[in-house]
Amino acid sequence: MMSIRLKLTIWLTSLVMISSLVSLIYIESMLRQAFHDSIIDRLREDITQVEMATQISAQQISVDANVLSSFYKPAYSGRYYQLNVGNTEIRSRSLWDQHLNVQPLEAGKTRVWQAKGPKKHDIQLLSIGLPTSSETGNATLTVAQDLSIGRKVFREVYGTKLLGNLAMLAAMIIGIFIILHQSFKPISGVKQALAKLRQGETNSLDISQMPAEIKPLAETYNGLLEYTGVQIQRSRNNLGNLSHGLKTPLAVMRQQVEVLALKDPQTAQVLDQQLQQIHNMIERKLAAARATGDMLPAAQMVLPRDIDSLCNTLQKVYHHKAVQLKFDLSSQITRLPIHREDGMELLGNLLDNAFKWASAQVLIRVWPQQGRIFISVEDDGPGVPEHELDKVTRRGKRLDEEVAGHGLGLSIVKDIAEQYQFEVQFDRSPALGGLRVSLSHT
Repeated sequence: MMSIRLKLTIWLTSLVMISSLVSLIYIESMLRQAFHDSIIDRLREDITQVEMATQISAQQISVDANVLSSFYKPAYSGRYYQLNVGNTEIRSRSLWDQHLNVQPLEAGKTRVWQAKGPKKHDIQLLSIGLPTSSETGNATLTVAQDLSIGRKVFREVYGTKLLGNLAMLAAMIIGIFIILHQSFKPISGVKQALAKLRQGETNSLDISQMPAEIKPLAETYNGLLEYTGVQIQRSRNNLGNLSHGLKTPLAVMRQQVEVLALKDPQTAQVLDQQLQQIHNMIERKLAAARATGDMLPAAQMVLPRDIDSLCNTLQKVYHHKAVQLKFDLSSQITRLPIHREDGMELLGNLLDNAFKWASAQVLIRVWPQQGRIFISVEDDGPGVPEHELDKVTRRGKRLDEEVAGHGLGLSIVKDIAEQYQFEVQFDRSPALGGLRVSLSHT
């Protein structure tokens, strides 16, 4: 889905460009019309002057050039006039050897048009029909002006205006980008705050620096986080109280079963099995509540921070062995779906076991594959024979009595893994040759 910032950028830029284009077209039309109107006004003034200098009678048809502007004297000066009376034609000296194709007009009629004039330039013409006697015939007076010079001036003026508008358009577009960038800066701060919340660095959003438009949303989000945390803690407390409340009756019932065993061993054995099932069910439900009850982002295990902390501690504990620790952690996985305390205990036991048995190297890997998360801890120690692999997770079972420990580590790993629906596998490490413990989570 397109971001709001990109939408605003596209819409505002398009609006500015369309507005500028319409403005340029409108201004160009106005300038052209103004240019045309100024030419026509000039021609009207010229035709009035020429008409005053024109004399038409049966005895004489003439135009007194001495009273007219000097613009009509140089050849191809750009200002022309021509008088057509019957078969008589009088042209300004500026026309030189050129001729204007003029249509005869009745007295009082006018005509405005454009045509090709001297030097094949476009010219604007204005004709008017003059009153004459029947003997002389129709008289048509025409004045013209070369458009090339005016159009050159128009192009210069419009070109300057166009460059100015383009510069303003570029400045406005740059301004839009700058304004939107500055306006959406607080959003980047919100994204960073959410990232910190997701990575467990904080438990709520800092609303002190948030803009007024986003602050209510952040306050609502913080309220939801607080409410969820309170509900989770309340549920865990209730489950804990239930567990402690049931343990005493179960202990009493076990004592009574032991007394009953002296009289009726078979009945006592059946009751003991049922009590054990009740005990196991309570433990499983409490473990599941712990695993899922406090899984807000701030409570989850963060990678690689928490693994680095574990490894630094173990390297100090086993400093006399000088074990080389290798990491292969995927950058795609930043958190594990496990409570931080449980995760530290689970991986801490695996790494402690690897350091204890390793000769020189320990390898820890975390990677995603087909929607699942995989974790493996490997060492280059002696490993475990295949026929002994099923015994390593038995509580208190130790395969080597010469190494210090109580034999509880891997059984704790199995218990925690089952709480969080991790699958545990033990086999030989293909890379280092020792034991490899693999965890997978869907």
